[in-house]
Amino acid sequence: MVTPSTDWDYIVVGGGAAGSALATRISENSAARVLLLEAGKDIRPADRPQNFAGRTFDLDMAAQPDFWWHGLETRIHPGLDPVPFQAGRGVGGTSQVNGLFSIRGVRDDFDRWVARGAAGWSFDEVLPYYRKLEDDHDFPDAPYHGRGGPLPVYREPQEDWGGVDLAFRDAALGMGVAWHDDANAPDSTGLSPFPMHLRDGKRVAANDGYLEPARGRGNLTVRGEALVDSVTFAPDRSTVTGVRLAGGETVPLAPGGEVILAAGGTLSPAVLVRSGIGTSPDLRRLGVEQVVELPVGQELTEHPFIVLALPIPPDRAASPFGRTVNVTWRYSSGLGETGFNDMMIIPNNGWLNTPGVCIWQMHAVSRGRLVFTSRDPLAGPFVEMRMLTDQSDALRAKDALERVGELVHQPAFRSLLAGRPELPSAEELPRVTFASHHVATTARMGSPDDATTVVDPDCRVLGVEGLRVIDQSVMPEVIRGNPLLTVLMLAERMADRIKASHG
Repeated sequence: MVTPSTDWDYIVVGGGAAGSALATRISENSAARVLLLEAGKDIRPADRPQNFAGRTFDLDMAAQPDFWWHGLETRIHPGLDPVPFQAGRGVGGTSQVNGLFSIRGVRDDFDRWVARGAAGWSFDEVLPYYRKLEDDHDFPDAPYHGRGGPLPVYREPQEDWGGVDLAFRDAALGMGVAWHDDANAPDSTGLSPFPMHLRDGKRVAANDGYLEPARGRGNLTVRGEALVDSVTFAPDRSTVTGVRLAGGETVPLAPGGEVILAAGGTLSPAVLVRSGIGTSPDLRRLGVEQVVELPVGQELTEHPFIVLALPIPPDRAASPFGRTVNVTWRYSSGLGETGFNDMMIIPNNGWLNTPGVCIWQMHAVSRGRLVFTSRDPLAGPFVEMRMLTDQSDALRAKDALERVGELVHQPAFRSLLAGRPELPSAEELPRVTFASHHVATTARMGSPDDATTVVDPDCRVLGVEGLRVIDQSVMPEVIRGNPLLTVLMLAERMADRIKASHG
């Protein structure tokens, strides 16, 4: 069945952060007919549940099932059993359910991107787009920040921090950790307030900031509950002509149009593989005819998130607004070639009902992969993380554990404890390690002559015409920050390039 409506100049697949921004910016050209397809429901911000509205976040998928993908699985470490893989679903995607964390990548991330073949993505070239997307509450006039952009960035005043936040701050300062007011200043390191995408105490997801103001445009259509199975091709199998939905309906492109996959680091690669774009073994396993051989789903990267519970009475841990964390300690471990701010340690005021401290490995060397086990678009790939399997990651996690041990014995932190802190051994860390919802590098951007590349520096899929991937799957390396701002930066920059190339 073919959709009876007009052909589309752009079909954006996935209504999360990248898709919301892309559809909004591309449709600023009134001559471009833009269709945004989202597998989940098109739930408007006014209908967002209260547990996603403020400073808190709720990872209970059963409590709000419409906001999550269900049935996906991951294995964090080879020695552990599979667990549910959490990914946001519905317009707004994970930006509606995440922890509100809003830290950019660091300068060195983009130097490394360029070195790995992503020409044109240096820090100086991406900074204007970080500024464009941003409405910084605290530093709007800084030359590296923005004012009036779609996404607010806010830092909670210290008088409204939680008990663990305050003890953590004082203990880290007691260890000689430097203070910096702004974690998103280009060379910031040390202890800083944690920036959040929050305004007036309310979450501002990507669909709030981007899509809602654009809803009235006659050239933009948003369609929920439209699960894309695959892209369709012309008879020559080299030019994309549209998409096929899970029910069999096809949605056509206008001549010269483009499909843009923006479904995230796990699900955009799945669409590619179901479309015949991937490795020969993966395609043979699924019985899919190959269109082009590309290393889709390989070299997966994630940020390991290690949760360390401590004997802190809940009433002493609580924050005024129920916020889990308001401060971060970023540092350079100096272990291996992982660069500036490769590690982060944060307090936990009560997430998972376990007050304590968390270690975040912001540069991960360990590599996993997506295992494509089913042709069913609802099934999705199995996410084999392989966290902490590289010696460098294990060494830096052990070093961070030792730093936490020193921190919790500082007088400022020790006074918060109701008993003796018992931290796990380095060998036990995998069992307290979680995914961060930051899967990246699964459709890597790079030079077309590099065997690890899936998309070129304009995010065009190699070997076919009319198909791009624009989301965190194209990152050459995962950035040393939370991905939301960088995903929006990617979308902003590519929307400008797309509009310029099509007039």
